[in-house]
Amino acid sequence: MAPLDEAGLRELILEIIDENHLMCVATVRSDGWPHATLVNYLRLGRALYFVIARESQKFANITQDSRVSIALGGGLITNGAVRGLSMAARAIEIGDPARIEEINKAIFRQSKTAGFRPHPSSVLVAVMEARPSVISVVDYTVPPGRRDLVQAVEDWRIERIPPRSPS
Repeated sequence: MAPLDEAGLRELILEIIDENHLMCVATVRSDGWPHATLVNYLRLGRALYFVIARESQKFANITQDSRVSIALGGGLITNGAVRGLSMAARAIEIGDPARIEEINKAIFRQSKTAGFRPHPSSVLVAVMEARPSVISVVDYTVPPGRRDLVQAVEDWRIERIPPRSPS
């Protein structure tokens, strides 16, 4: 299988992100252990948005350390094959009411079958933004499968990360 060029790989990444609406977000707890939970998300541009309770461990963890790992995908696509991706990102809280309103409008423009339905307008929830920096793609829909490691820069421009040589 020939490697995808930058545009093809970016398209694959965005397809996987856009066909899913549930992701696992792993945060770093204060004792150093990871804490992974599932959240709904919405992609707008290069950012993934999700809503969490301000009283949650996830919010406390992100407040202490903004580094998160995200995993999504894995559903059967074609011929029993799966594809998905994992990402390293930083998560920040969105506090600007105009931006939250823009996110709300985008949520309600989506089809009701899209899977993302929260309404982030309560003071009890935090609207979070994650901007992926490193993305690992796994795609087994075309044998023998592919794995790519890229760095996301600017508005979804990607750069391949060369494989590590054995130490």
